[in-house]
Amino acid sequence: MCSGWKCSCLAAAILLVSAATVGIQAKSGRPAENSPSAPGSGAQPPSPAPANGPPQPETPAGSVGEFEPVLHAQQAKLSTCMDTVVGGSSRVIDTAHTAISSWNSAAPNEHEFISIVGMSYANRSAPNAAAVIVAAPGGNGTCEGASVQIYPIAKPCSAIQAELIKGGRTTAMLRSLPVVETKSGARTLLLPSAGGGCVVVAVAQGK
Repeated sequence: MCSGWKCSCLAAAILLVSAATVGIQAKSGRPAENSPSAPGSGAQPPSPAPANGPPQPETPAGSVGEFEPVLHAQQAKLSTCMDTVVGGSSRVIDTAHTAISSWNSAAPNEHEFISIVGMSYANRSAPNAAAVIVAAPGGNGTCEGASVQIYPIAKPCSAIQAELIKGGRTTAMLRSLPVVETKSGARTLLLPSAGGGCVVVAVAQGK
């Protein structure tokens, strides 16, 4: 069983995996406290996977700009987990993006902060991606965080798994879905999609 922010992260990841198979469409707007809210083409296949992580879509479609999850955290007056949100954003956002975030407006430093991010790439084989950033306060002023990256790639999961295990190992088979763990401890689930593609779900913890 899960609890607290871990359940929130898992639920958001499941929703995003479903959306990833048909593409992510992000909308812009102005964030509101204590509820999900948003602020105001190349043709080459994805590059081979780096040794320490899953394959990434190549060639950003636009400037990264300011990290919207960080802007939302500033609006929420987050302090305890601000560094965790900044670190998570820099780890998973590398292109033009839009985010929606939620937090407890009455006591933001005593509850989890969650941000869902949609990203776009100038790559026809992998034009969209999504991520979830979660930060939750621990005891004595500490903070725990996790991130989930989701992106569909027009390559079979077997090919992606072969790339990933060059810098890691397959640690589990969840029914027929392989989980690869890198040397850094990040875990990647490979989910076959229609048309012979693969949805990559990468999960990492970080403070």
